[in-house]
Amino acid sequence: MGGEREAVLQQELVIHIGWIISNNPELFSGMLKIRIGWIVQAMKHELKIGAGDMPPQDIYQLSPSDIKQLLLDVLQPQQTGRSWLNRRQIDGSLNRTPLGFYDRVWQILERTPNGFMVAGTYLPQQPTLSDMTMYEMNFSLLVEDTLKNIVLPEYRQIIVELLMVVSVVLERNPELEFADKLDLDGLVKEAFNDYQKDCSRFEGMEKKDDMEAFYNTQPMGKRGTSSYLTKAVMILLLQGDFKPCKDDPCTVS
Repeated sequence: MGGEREAVLQQELVIHIGWIISNNPELFSGMLKIRIGWIVQAMKHELKIGAGDMPPQDIYQLSPSDIKQLLLDVLQPQQTGRSWLNRRQIDGSLNRTPLGFYDRVWQILERTPNGFMVAGTYLPQQPTLSDMTMYEMNFSLLVEDTLKNIVLPEYRQIIVELLMVVSVVLERNPELEFADKLDLDGLVKEAFNDYQKDCSRFEGMEKKDDMEAFYNTQPMGKRGTSSYLTKAVMILLLQGDFKPCKDDPCTVS
């Protein structure tokens, strides 16, 4: 019965998504692939958020018009009233990325001779850069494919945030590149450890493996997730080998 209910729900969603793409295509901005199963997850997250401390409604009991409304609610970008954890869960489930994300990943690869790794998937610099161009769809799909083994949607969003941070750091420091294979999971781990040290120092919080508090932290600001990710990236870069600079003396901005 569960499989049949899921099939009916997914079929309804295909129809609703077709309607929304025709009428409000901007709601799908930043989404390269539409994965119905992940959209169902996002809708379940939305029901959980709406229910607060109460048990959430059963998605399979909703009428087709309620399903359509729930889908529209999920697709509205960054509604107010959501925690950062909720936003990351929804955006991660929708595979939503910031503007220019795939171009920025290309620029990272140009400065990462040994490529990068995330969730057990490796994206090499070569032959990727010689076989493809920055703006082609195949490259964007390859990046999506590299992120596909990430299980938690909120962790996927932290990885997307990290890649944006890496790109900005490299842009500001043209004399630096990554000497070794770039381990994105390792960078998040470093950033999270640093975050936990601050939590324990400023708020007396005990260290724990659960990253929920980190996922629920705003990206920007003095103790935002981006500041911890940036610090981890800078430390790794400064430990590596420097490229010879065109300008002399060589300075790190």
